[in-house]
Amino acid sequence: MRGLACAVLLVLTAAVAASCGLEPRPRTLPAGFAEPRFLLISDEAQGALLIGGDYGLQYSLNGGRTWLLPAGGRQPAVAATAYADRILVSRGTTAQVYPYDLTGEGNPRVVWPFDGAVIHLAGSARRQRIWAVTREGGIRLRYSNDGGAYWWSMPALGLCPQPRGLAVGAPKGRANERLWVACGRRGLLVSDDLGVSFQRVPGISNARSVAAARSTPGRVAVTTPQVLVTRDAGRTWSLSGLNANAVAIDPRNPDLVFAVGADGRLLASLDGGKSF
Repeated sequence: MRGLACAVLLVLTAAVAASCGLEPRPRTLPAGFAEPRFLLISDEAQGALLIGGDYGLQYSLNGGRTWLLPAGGRQPAVAATAYADRILVSRGTTAQVYPYDLTGEGNPRVVWPFDGAVIHLAGSARRQRIWAVTREGGIRLRYSNDGGAYWWSMPALGLCPQPRGLAVGAPKGRANERLWVACGRRGLLVSDDLGVSFQRVPGISNARSVAAARSTPGRVAVTTPQVLVTRDAGRTWSLSGLNANAVAIDPRNPDLVFAVGADGRLLASLDGGKSF
């Protein structure tokens, strides 16, 4: 269990990264996960790397070198997010909660307390805020500020009709978290009012997935399909040279980024997604 925790807690020089098993080289993905529905790093100190899709849910404790199957892991996993000390997984029309270490049985699956299937999730672990995009005859945005005990339907003015990805970025000062939405050919959207309204981010014309740092404001990565990264909330972007289907930023160290390449490989970046 050294891999991810080691890279987070030690100085990320090339030599140290190699000793942690996190040097930027290809890694093995579980069979069937070349085009995942989500890639997620949990907020736990030894942060598991999770991947989910039509073939189920698996996790790695060593940066993707080996993968483990949690209880119920063979059931399709549509979306997932971290909140409080748990992992919330959408199975479509039902939800399932796991402990952060993903060991033992997850809670029994329950039907969402609103209509529709949840296709995207994003959360703020420290504030227990969760956002869910549902699809049932149309797209709706739901919001909870108490870990999912109660949900509000948000106006979501300006939200695109077919979101491709959802991410929550760290707040700056006492402001709200920023909610980012990848909208395919409609680009990248951002909300600063918890999802009441959305504005388009200039410079991104094809956002297929999005990840945001939960520890550092303004750090965001987008697949277009090339991975683009920003350190200033979208004012400027850097090209990575890697085409990818999914991307994830470590919640404690924004310089540690994982991506599922278009060729089905898992790669790591130690410079915030500028290179893999």
